[in-house]
Amino acid sequence: MKDKILIVEDESSMAKQLKWGLADLYEISVAPDAAQARGLISRDAPAAVLLDLGLPPDPDGAKEGLALLQEIHRDAPGTKVIVITGNTHRENAVKAISYGAYDYHTKPVNIEELKIVLKRALYLAQLEQHLSELQGMITDESQFEGMIATARPMIELFERSRKVARTDYPVLIQGESGTGKERLARAIHHLSDRADRPFVIVDCGAIPENLLESELFGHEKGSFTGAHARQIGKLERAQKGSVVLDEIGELPLQLQVKLLRFLQEGTIERIGGKEPIRVDARVIAVTNVDIKGAVKEGRFREDLYYRLNVVPLYVPALRERRDDIPILAKYFIETYSQEIGPRFKGFSPEAMDAIIGYDWPGNVREMQNRIRRGVVMAEGEYIVPKDLDFQHQEGSGKTLKQARDEAEISAINQALARHDYNITRAAHDLDISRPTLHDLIRKHEIVIQK
Repeated sequence: MKDKILIVEDESSMAKQLKWGLADLYEISVAPDAAQARGLISRDAPAAVLLDLGLPPDPDGAKEGLALLQEIHRDAPGTKVIVITGNTHRENAVKAISYGAYDYHTKPVNIEELKIVLKRALYLAQLEQHLSELQGMITDESQFEGMIATARPMIELFERSRKVARTDYPVLIQGESGTGKERLARAIHHLSDRADRPFVIVDCGAIPENLLESELFGHEKGSFTGAHARQIGKLERAQKGSVVLDEIGELPLQLQVKLLRFLQEGTIERIGGKEPIRVDARVIAVTNVDIKGAVKEGRFREDLYYRLNVVPLYVPALRERRDDIPILAKYFIETYSQEIGPRFKGFSPEAMDAIIGYDWPGNVREMQNRIRRGVVMAEGEYIVPKDLDFQHQEGSGKTLKQARDEAEISAINQALARHDYNITRAAHDLDISRPTLHDLIRKHEIVIQK
Protein backbone atom coordinates (compact mmCIF):
# COMPACT_ATOMS: atom_id res chain seq x y z
CA MET A 1 0.00 0.00 0.00
CA LYS A 2 1.35 3.40 -1.04
CA ASP A 3 1.61 6.27 1.42
CA LYS A 4 -0.91 9.07 0.83
CA ILE A 5 0.42 12.51 -0.10
CA LEU A 6 -1.72 15.66 -0.29
CA ILE A 7 -0.61 18.49 -2.58
CA VAL A 8 -2.09 21.86 -1.57
CA GLU A 9 -1.37 24.09 -4.57
CA ASP A 10 -3.55 26.69 -6.32
CA GLU A 11 -1.49 26.72 -9.55
CA SER A 12 -2.83 23.80 -11.59
CA SER A 13 0.34 23.48 -13.69
CA MET A 14 2.50 23.19 -10.57
CA ALA A 15 0.09 20.71 -8.97
CA LYS A 16 0.16 18.55 -12.13
CA GLN A 17 3.97 18.65 -12.23
CA LEU A 18 4.25 17.49 -8.62
CA LYS A 19 1.58 14.81 -9.06
CA TRP A 20 3.22 13.48 -12.22
CA GLY A 21 6.64 13.34 -10.55
CA LEU A 22 5.44 11.49 -7.43
CA ALA A 23 2.52 9.33 -8.63
CA ASP A 24 4.70 6.24 -9.17
CA LEU A 25 5.69 6.21 -5.48
CA TYR A 26 2.68 7.64 -3.63
CA GLU A 27 -1.10 7.90 -3.71
CA ILE A 28 -1.62 11.55 -4.60
CA SER A 29 -4.56 13.86 -3.94
CA VAL A 30 -4.71 17.60 -4.77
CA ALA A 31 -6.45 20.54 -3.10
CA PRO A 32 -6.40 24.06 -4.65
CA ASP A 33 -7.23 25.87 -1.42
CA ALA A 34 -7.26 25.53 2.37
CA ALA A 35 -10.93 24.59 2.65
CA GLN A 36 -10.63 21.55 0.37
CA ALA A 37 -7.32 20.64 2.02
CA ARG A 38 -8.99 20.47 5.44
CA GLY A 39 -11.62 18.07 4.10
CA LEU A 40 -9.04 15.79 2.48
CA ILE A 41 -6.83 15.77 5.56
CA SER A 42 -9.80 14.82 7.72
CA ARG A 43 -10.92 12.09 5.30
CA ASP A 44 -7.62 10.58 4.12
CA ALA A 45 -5.16 11.33 6.95
CA PRO A 46 -2.24 11.76 4.51
CA ALA A 47 1.23 10.84 5.67
CA ALA A 48 2.63 14.10 4.26
CA VAL A 49 1.40 17.40 2.85
CA LEU A 50 3.18 19.47 0.19
CA LEU A 51 1.93 22.94 1.07
CA ASP A 52 2.04 26.15 -0.96
CA LEU A 53 1.89 29.15 1.40
CA GLY A 54 0.30 31.44 -1.19
CA LEU A 55 -3.30 30.20 -1.23
CA PRO A 56 -6.60 31.91 -2.14
CA PRO A 57 -7.86 34.47 -1.35
CA ASP A 58 -4.31 35.89 -1.02
CA PRO A 59 -2.08 33.89 -3.42
CA ASP A 60 0.66 36.51 -3.22
CA GLY A 61 0.89 36.35 0.58
CA ALA A 62 1.49 33.58 3.09
CA LYS A 63 -1.27 34.11 5.67
CA GLU A 64 -3.57 31.31 4.48
CA GLY A 65 -0.77 28.77 4.07
CA LEU A 66 0.76 29.48 7.47
CA ALA A 67 -2.65 29.27 9.14
CA LEU A 68 -3.29 25.88 7.52
CA LEU A 69 0.18 24.72 8.57
CA GLN A 70 -0.61 25.58 12.19
CA GLU A 71 -3.90 23.68 11.98
CA ILE A 72 -2.20 20.57 10.59
CA HIS A 73 0.49 20.69 13.26
CA ARG A 74 -2.20 21.00 15.95
CA ASP A 75 -4.81 18.54 14.65
CA ALA A 76 -2.65 16.00 12.77
CA PRO A 77 0.79 16.14 14.45
CA GLY A 78 1.90 12.89 12.80
CA THR A 79 1.54 14.42 9.31
CA LYS A 80 4.77 15.81 7.91
CA VAL A 81 4.38 19.15 6.10
CA ILE A 82 6.87 20.21 3.43
CA VAL A 83 6.39 23.81 2.37
CA ILE A 84 6.80 24.55 -1.35
CA THR A 85 6.29 28.17 -2.28
CA GLY A 86 7.22 30.91 -4.69
CA ASN A 87 7.34 33.37 -1.79
CA THR A 88 11.02 33.90 -1.05
CA HIS A 89 10.68 36.10 2.05
CA ARG A 90 13.01 34.71 4.69
CA GLU A 91 10.64 35.50 7.55
CA ASN A 92 8.05 33.15 6.03
CA ALA A 93 10.57 30.33 5.97
CA VAL A 94 11.44 30.97 9.62
CA LYS A 95 7.74 31.07 10.55
CA ALA A 96 7.00 27.88 8.62
CA ILE A 97 9.71 25.92 10.42
CA SER A 98 8.69 27.36 13.80
CA TYR A 99 5.06 26.36 13.08
CA GLY A 100 6.10 22.75 12.58
CA ALA A 101 7.05 22.36 8.91
CA TYR A 102 9.46 19.48 8.28
CA ASP A 103 11.22 21.29 5.42
CA TYR A 104 10.95 24.39 3.22
CA HIS A 105 11.50 24.61 -0.56
CA THR A 106 11.15 27.48 -3.02
CA LYS A 107 9.95 27.09 -6.59
CA PRO A 108 11.02 25.77 -9.03
CA VAL A 109 11.19 22.36 -7.36
CA ASN A 110 13.73 19.64 -8.10
CA ILE A 111 11.58 16.47 -8.07
CA GLU A 112 14.47 14.13 -7.30
CA GLU A 113 15.49 16.20 -4.29
CA LEU A 114 11.85 16.32 -3.18
CA LYS A 115 11.63 12.52 -3.36
CA ILE A 116 14.61 12.22 -1.01
CA VAL A 117 13.12 14.73 1.44
CA LEU A 118 9.74 12.96 1.33
CA LYS A 119 11.32 9.58 1.94
CA ARG A 120 13.16 10.90 5.00
CA ALA A 121 10.06 12.67 6.31
CA LEU A 122 7.86 9.58 5.98
CA TYR A 123 10.46 7.37 7.57
CA LEU A 124 10.68 9.76 10.53
CA ALA A 125 6.87 9.76 10.78
CA GLN A 126 6.90 5.95 10.84
CA LEU A 127 9.47 5.93 13.64
CA GLU A 128 7.46 8.46 15.63
CA GLN A 129 4.28 6.43 15.18
CA HIS A 130 6.07 3.27 16.27
CA LEU A 131 7.45 5.05 19.33
CA SER A 132 4.00 6.43 20.14
CA GLU A 133 2.55 2.90 19.99
CA LEU A 134 5.25 1.60 22.29
CA GLN A 135 4.76 4.45 24.74
CA GLY A 136 1.04 3.72 24.71
CA MET A 137 1.90 0.22 25.86
CA ILE A 138 3.72 1.54 28.95
CA THR A 139 1.59 0.71 31.98
CA ASP A 140 2.18 0.50 35.72
CA GLU A 141 3.61 -2.98 35.28
CA SER A 142 6.15 -1.73 32.74
CA GLN A 143 7.61 0.85 35.14
CA PHE A 144 9.67 -0.50 37.97
CA GLU A 145 11.43 1.86 40.36
CA GLY A 146 12.63 4.16 37.58
CA MET A 147 13.26 1.34 35.11
CA ILE A 148 11.12 1.43 31.94
CA ALA A 149 10.39 -1.44 29.56
CA THR A 150 7.71 -2.88 27.29
CA ALA A 151 9.50 -6.05 26.14
CA ARG A 152 8.03 -9.23 27.64
CA PRO A 153 11.31 -10.50 29.22
CA MET A 154 11.63 -7.27 31.21
CA ILE A 155 7.97 -7.19 32.26
CA GLU A 156 8.38 -10.75 33.58
CA LEU A 157 11.59 -9.71 35.37
CA PHE A 158 9.79 -6.79 37.05
CA GLU A 159 7.02 -9.10 38.26
CA ARG A 160 9.47 -11.66 39.65
CA SER A 161 11.42 -8.87 41.35
CA ARG A 162 8.27 -7.47 42.99
CA LYS A 163 7.50 -10.90 44.38
CA VAL A 164 11.01 -11.63 45.66
CA ALA A 165 11.23 -8.18 47.26
CA ARG A 166 8.51 -9.23 49.73
CA THR A 167 10.72 -12.02 51.09
CA ASP A 168 14.04 -12.18 52.93
CA TYR A 169 15.49 -14.83 50.63
CA PRO A 170 18.93 -14.35 49.08
CA VAL A 171 18.77 -13.13 45.48
CA LEU A 172 21.08 -13.91 42.56
CA ILE A 173 20.95 -11.34 39.74
CA GLN A 174 22.74 -12.33 36.53
CA GLY A 175 23.25 -10.49 33.26
CA GLU A 176 25.81 -8.78 31.06
CA SER A 177 27.67 -5.65 32.14
CA GLY A 178 25.66 -2.47 31.73
CA THR A 179 22.19 -4.07 31.85
CA GLY A 180 21.17 -2.49 35.15
CA LYS A 181 21.77 -5.28 37.67
CA GLU A 182 22.78 -2.93 40.50
CA ARG A 183 19.76 -0.74 39.83
CA LEU A 184 17.54 -3.82 40.06
CA ALA A 185 19.18 -4.71 43.38
CA ARG A 186 18.41 -1.22 44.70
CA ALA A 187 14.79 -1.57 43.55
CA ILE A 188 14.40 -4.88 45.39
CA HIS A 189 15.80 -3.33 48.58
CA HIS A 190 13.58 -0.26 48.22
CA LEU A 191 10.44 -2.40 47.86
CA SER A 192 11.32 -4.63 50.81
CA ASP A 193 10.57 -4.19 54.51
CA ARG A 194 14.25 -3.23 54.86
CA ALA A 195 13.92 -0.09 52.72
CA ASP A 196 14.76 2.30 55.58
CA ARG A 197 17.74 0.20 56.70
CA PRO A 198 21.33 0.17 55.33
CA PHE A 199 22.01 -0.70 51.71
CA VAL A 200 25.67 -1.73 51.43
CA ILE A 201 27.57 -2.61 48.23
CA VAL A 202 30.75 -4.70 48.15
CA ASP A 203 32.64 -4.98 44.84
CA CYS A 204 34.18 -8.44 45.16
CA GLY A 205 36.18 -8.00 41.98
CA ALA A 206 37.80 -4.68 42.91
CA ILE A 207 39.07 -5.46 46.41
CA PRO A 208 42.42 -7.32 46.70
CA GLU A 209 41.92 -10.91 47.82
CA ASN A 210 44.01 -10.46 51.00
CA LEU A 211 41.73 -7.60 52.11
CA LEU A 212 38.39 -8.98 50.99
CA GLU A 213 37.78 -11.18 54.05
CA SER A 214 38.32 -8.25 56.40
CA GLU A 215 36.14 -6.05 54.20
CA LEU A 216 33.27 -8.54 54.37
CA PHE A 217 33.53 -9.96 57.88
CA GLY A 218 35.64 -7.39 59.77
CA HIS A 219 38.55 -8.00 62.13
CA GLU A 220 39.56 -7.54 65.74
CA LYS A 221 42.37 -5.31 66.88
CA GLY A 222 45.73 -7.08 66.63
CA SER A 223 44.38 -10.00 64.62
CA PHE A 224 47.09 -9.45 61.98
CA THR A 225 49.92 -7.07 61.20
CA GLY A 226 48.48 -3.62 60.65
CA ALA A 227 45.18 -4.33 62.45
CA HIS A 228 45.54 -1.37 64.81
CA ALA A 229 41.85 -1.16 65.62
CA ARG A 230 38.69 -3.22 65.35
CA GLN A 231 36.95 -2.98 61.96
CA ILE A 232 33.29 -3.74 61.42
CA GLY A 233 32.76 -5.66 58.16
CA LYS A 234 30.27 -4.77 55.43
CA LEU A 235 27.96 -7.65 56.34
CA GLU A 236 27.72 -6.39 59.89
CA ARG A 237 27.23 -2.80 58.72
CA ALA A 238 24.21 -3.99 56.72
CA GLN A 239 22.44 -5.12 59.93
CA LYS A 240 18.66 -5.26 59.30
CA GLY A 241 19.29 -4.07 55.73
CA SER A 242 20.67 -5.49 52.48
CA VAL A 243 24.19 -6.16 51.24
CA VAL A 244 24.95 -6.38 47.52
CA LEU A 245 27.87 -8.64 46.65
CA ASP A 246 28.79 -7.30 43.23
CA GLU A 247 30.68 -9.70 40.95
CA ILE A 248 30.18 -12.59 43.36
CA GLY A 249 31.79 -14.84 40.77
CA GLU A 250 35.14 -13.30 41.75
CA LEU A 251 34.80 -14.37 45.40
CA PRO A 252 37.67 -16.75 46.40
CA LEU A 253 36.67 -20.30 47.35
CA GLN A 254 37.67 -19.95 51.02
CA LEU A 255 35.44 -16.92 51.39
CA GLN A 256 32.64 -18.74 49.60
CA VAL A 257 32.73 -21.23 52.52
CA LYS A 258 32.37 -18.43 55.09
CA LEU A 259 29.58 -16.79 53.10
CA LEU A 260 27.71 -20.10 52.89
CA ARG A 261 27.99 -20.50 56.66
CA PHE A 262 26.56 -17.01 57.15
CA LEU A 263 23.63 -17.77 54.83
CA GLN A 264 22.90 -21.02 56.67
CA GLU A 265 23.38 -19.89 60.28
CA GLY A 266 22.95 -16.11 60.20
CA THR A 267 26.21 -15.56 62.07
CA ILE A 268 29.70 -14.30 61.22
CA GLU A 269 33.08 -14.27 62.94
CA ARG A 270 35.45 -11.36 62.58
CA ILE A 271 39.06 -12.23 61.79
CA GLY A 272 40.66 -12.86 65.18
CA GLY A 273 37.26 -13.02 66.89
CA LYS A 274 36.29 -15.75 69.35
CA GLU A 275 32.51 -15.47 69.42
CA PRO A 276 29.99 -15.70 66.58
CA ILE A 277 28.04 -12.51 65.91
CA ARG A 278 24.42 -12.72 64.79
CA VAL A 279 23.80 -10.60 61.69
CA ASP A 280 20.45 -10.06 60.00
CA ALA A 281 21.37 -8.88 56.50
CA ARG A 282 19.82 -9.90 53.23
CA VAL A 283 22.32 -10.92 50.56
CA ILE A 284 21.77 -9.83 46.95
CA ALA A 285 24.45 -11.38 44.76
CA VAL A 286 25.19 -9.82 41.35
CA THR A 287 27.35 -11.21 38.56
CA ASN A 288 28.01 -11.08 34.83
CA VAL A 289 29.79 -14.45 35.06
CA ASP A 290 28.14 -17.71 33.99
CA ILE A 291 27.84 -19.15 37.50
CA LYS A 292 26.69 -22.57 36.28
CA GLY A 293 29.82 -22.75 34.14
CA ALA A 294 31.95 -21.64 37.10
CA VAL A 295 30.42 -24.45 39.20
CA LYS A 296 31.30 -27.02 36.54
CA GLU A 297 34.85 -25.68 36.38
CA GLY A 298 35.21 -25.84 40.17
CA ARG A 299 35.57 -22.06 40.57
CA PHE A 300 32.28 -21.64 42.43
CA ARG A 301 30.78 -23.86 45.11
CA GLU A 302 27.69 -25.71 43.99
CA ASP A 303 26.07 -25.55 47.44
CA LEU A 304 26.54 -21.77 47.58
CA TYR A 305 25.09 -21.42 44.09
CA TYR A 306 21.91 -23.24 45.06
CA ARG A 307 21.69 -21.30 48.32
CA LEU A 308 21.81 -18.01 46.43
CA ASN A 309 19.72 -19.05 43.46
CA VAL A 310 16.37 -19.44 45.25
CA VAL A 311 14.65 -17.04 42.85
CA PRO A 312 16.95 -16.49 39.84
CA LEU A 313 16.73 -13.10 38.16
CA TYR A 314 18.26 -12.61 34.72
CA VAL A 315 18.49 -9.12 33.25
CA PRO A 316 18.34 -9.47 29.45
CA ALA A 317 20.80 -7.67 27.21
CA LEU A 318 19.47 -4.68 25.28
CA ARG A 319 19.72 -6.58 21.98
CA GLU A 320 17.36 -9.20 23.48
CA ARG A 321 14.62 -6.59 24.04
CA ARG A 322 14.79 -4.41 20.94
CA ASP A 323 11.30 -2.93 21.41
CA ASP A 324 12.71 -1.05 24.40
CA ILE A 325 15.54 0.59 22.44
CA PRO A 326 13.62 3.56 20.93
CA ILE A 327 11.79 4.21 24.20
CA LEU A 328 15.01 4.27 26.21
CA ALA A 329 16.71 6.44 23.57
CA LYS A 330 13.90 9.01 23.75
CA TYR A 331 13.95 8.94 27.55
CA PHE A 332 17.70 9.55 27.65
CA ILE A 333 17.66 12.39 25.10
CA GLU A 334 14.91 14.14 27.07
CA THR A 335 16.79 13.61 30.32
CA TYR A 336 20.22 14.76 29.14
CA SER A 337 19.01 17.62 26.95
CA GLN A 338 17.48 19.19 30.07
CA GLU A 339 21.00 19.53 31.45
CA ILE A 340 21.99 21.97 28.68
CA GLY A 341 18.54 23.23 27.68
CA PRO A 342 15.83 21.40 25.68
CA ARG A 343 16.92 22.47 22.22
CA PHE A 344 16.48 19.13 20.41
CA LYS A 345 13.51 17.96 18.38
CA GLY A 346 14.89 14.44 18.58
CA PHE A 347 17.00 12.06 16.54
CA SER A 348 17.39 12.28 12.79
CA PRO A 349 15.97 9.28 10.86
CA GLU A 350 19.53 8.05 10.22
CA ALA A 351 20.42 8.35 13.91
CA MET A 352 17.33 6.47 15.07
CA ASP A 353 17.96 3.81 12.44
CA ALA A 354 21.52 3.41 13.72
CA ILE A 355 20.28 3.23 17.32
CA ILE A 356 17.71 0.54 16.52
CA GLY A 357 20.09 -1.46 14.33
CA TYR A 358 23.05 -1.45 16.72
CA ASP A 359 23.64 -4.49 18.95
CA TRP A 360 24.66 -2.46 22.04
CA PRO A 361 27.41 -4.69 23.46
CA GLY A 362 27.68 -2.28 26.42
CA ASN A 363 23.89 -2.39 26.90
CA VAL A 364 21.99 0.42 28.64
CA ARG A 365 25.15 1.97 30.07
CA GLU A 366 26.61 2.33 26.57
CA MET A 367 23.38 3.87 25.29
CA GLN A 368 23.41 6.39 28.14
CA ASN A 369 26.98 7.41 27.37
CA ARG A 370 26.47 7.67 23.59
CA ILE A 371 23.34 9.78 23.92
CA ARG A 372 24.94 12.01 26.55
CA ARG A 373 27.81 12.49 24.08
CA GLY A 374 25.33 13.22 21.28
CA VAL A 375 23.58 15.89 23.34
CA VAL A 376 26.93 17.59 23.89
CA MET A 377 28.23 17.28 20.32
CA ALA A 378 25.07 17.99 18.27
CA GLU A 379 24.97 21.32 16.47
CA GLY A 380 21.49 21.24 14.92
CA GLU A 381 17.96 20.54 16.09
CA TYR A 382 18.37 16.81 15.47
CA ILE A 383 21.04 14.45 16.76
CA VAL A 384 22.74 12.70 13.81
CA PRO A 385 24.80 9.46 13.72
CA LYS A 386 28.17 11.18 13.93
CA ASP A 387 27.07 12.90 17.16
CA LEU A 388 26.59 9.41 18.63
CA ASP A 389 29.94 8.23 17.22
CA PHE A 390 28.28 5.70 14.90
CA GLN A 391 30.36 4.72 11.90
CA HIS A 392 29.75 2.36 9.01
CA GLN A 393 30.88 -1.19 9.71
CA GLU A 394 34.31 -1.65 8.16
CA GLY A 395 34.99 -4.53 5.83
CA SER A 396 31.38 -5.69 5.53
CA GLY A 397 30.47 -3.35 2.68
CA LYS A 398 27.12 -2.73 4.44
CA THR A 399 25.80 0.11 6.49
CA LEU A 400 24.16 -0.55 9.85
CA LYS A 401 20.80 0.11 8.21
CA GLN A 402 21.43 -2.45 5.46
CA ALA A 403 22.58 -5.09 7.94
CA ARG A 404 19.59 -4.44 10.18
CA ASP A 405 17.13 -4.55 7.26
CA GLU A 406 18.51 -7.89 6.11
CA ALA A 407 18.28 -9.32 9.63
CA GLU A 408 14.72 -8.02 10.06
CA ILE A 409 13.55 -9.45 6.73
CA SER A 410 15.08 -12.84 7.52
CA ALA A 411 13.57 -12.99 11.02
CA ILE A 412 10.12 -11.89 9.83
CA ASN A 413 10.04 -14.36 6.94
CA GLN A 414 11.08 -17.23 9.20
CA ALA A 415 8.49 -16.34 11.85
CA LEU A 416 5.73 -16.02 9.24
CA ALA A 417 6.66 -19.37 7.70
CA ARG A 418 6.71 -21.09 11.11
CA HIS A 419 3.18 -19.92 11.83
CA ASP A 420 1.61 -20.35 8.37
CA TYR A 421 1.63 -16.56 7.89
CA ASN A 422 -0.57 -15.91 10.90
CA ILE A 423 0.29 -12.32 11.86
CA THR A 424 -0.74 -12.57 15.50
CA ARG A 425 1.30 -15.71 16.22
CA ALA A 426 4.29 -14.45 14.23
CA ALA A 427 4.28 -11.14 16.15
CA HIS A 428 4.16 -13.05 19.45
CA ASP A 429 7.07 -15.22 18.30
CA LEU A 430 9.10 -12.11 17.39
CA ASP A 431 8.17 -10.44 20.71
CA ILE A 432 6.69 -7.37 19.00
CA SER A 433 3.18 -5.97 18.66
CA ARG A 434 0.92 -6.71 15.67
CA PRO A 435 0.98 -3.05 14.48
CA THR A 436 4.78 -3.12 14.60
CA LEU A 437 4.89 -6.30 12.51
CA HIS A 438 2.46 -4.80 9.97
CA ASP A 439 4.69 -1.70 9.74
CA LEU A 440 7.79 -3.86 9.14
CA ILE A 441 6.01 -5.93 6.49
CA ARG A 442 5.03 -2.75 4.64
CA LYS A 443 8.46 -1.21 5.10
CA HIS A 444 10.27 -4.22 3.61
CA GLU A 445 7.51 -5.00 1.07
CA ILE A 446 7.28 -8.58 2.32
CA VAL A 447 4.75 -10.64 0.39
CA ILE A 448 2.28 -12.57 2.59
CA GLN A 449 1.70 -16.05 1.21
CA LYS A 450 -1.90 -17.24 1.00
